[in-house]
Amino acid sequence: MVHKAYKAISQILGQQVQISGGNSMARRSQMEILIDILKAVAEGKEKPTHIMYRANLSWIRLKKQLNFLLNQELLLEISVDNGTIYKMTPKGKEVLEYFKRLEGELYNKKTKTLPTEVYAHYK
Repeated sequence: MVHKAYKAISQILGQQVQISGGNSMARRSQMEILIDILKAVAEGKEKPTHIMYRANLSWIRLKKQLNFLLNQELLLEISVDNGTIYKMTPKGKEVLEYFKRLEGELYNKKTKTLPTEVYAHYK
């Protein structure tokens, strides 16, 4: 199944959107992965393993993306007795809210689904 965002974009453009490699499974973009991480933290997932499972990432990929979000000051890394937790910064909340507004503009009123609504856990 092709990612719903690609379908929405192709409907808007009135043409087929090509996915590299001719693969029927679309991969998430860098932006979608970062937003998935921010959504996980916003949902209260603070521990790295919980974020990893919620965002559907490997450990290595998660660490790379968390470092990027930390460098962009969208997340805070806090050391606690039993490890590390992550919290959203005001800037991170602003970015996530901006994305939600953008997603709302792309909302398909006929199907009542969001273009990036792929995973049931975000409903």
